[in-house]
Amino acid sequence: MERIEGLVERAKKLKEKGLTTGEISDELNVSRETALWLMTKAREDVTPPSDIYIEWRVISTPYRLRNIASVMTDMILEAVEEEPDVVIGIATSGIPIATMIAEELNVDLSVYYPKKLREDSDRKVSGFFSGNYARIEGKRCVAVDDIVTSGSTLKELARDIKGKDAEILCASVIIDKKGISEIEGVPVLSILKILRL
Repeated sequence: MERIEGLVERAKKLKEKGLTTGEISDELNVSRETALWLMTKAREDVTPPSDIYIEWRVISTPYRLRNIASVMTDMILEAVEEEPDVVIGIATSGIPIATMIAEELNVDLSVYYPKKLREDSDRKVSGFFSGNYARIEGKRCVAVDDIVTSGSTLKELARDIKGKDAEILCASVIIDKKGISEIEGVPVLSILKILRL
């Protein structure tokens, strides 16, 4: 319970700083439902949502991230038949790794902000591509994120990429908490898959 109490405290402090539920779930590497539970109902008498907390601060040094990016780059090159034109980093946690992968592949970098990071994410809105980075129209893309929790962000991104007349070759993540091999027909490459038995 000590670990849960620490997460509850972190979630409440992030909320006090003005972060949305989506941003809090991204920061804590948990689902939106778990983030909401941590902020409002985290009591022993209430059953929490089924989720797995991932603590990955130990790999957040540039040296370690570079090595992880190299592993992910190798997996991408092994899995795709055509080389990508653009690597898309999913905000916020996917951007550092995507930047390093794009550099290794010598391709452009694009940044995607999923709808979960928006305050109005419960409405029929979509994520968006940052205008400050590479455009993806007509290009072959690889999506990069840190963790797949439910797969909803990758589903959203795959639809938005197709809506830009671009092609998504694969998605690459460090950890897959869902234990999936594809989303929307797109291969999901992960260094680690967590499977519930």
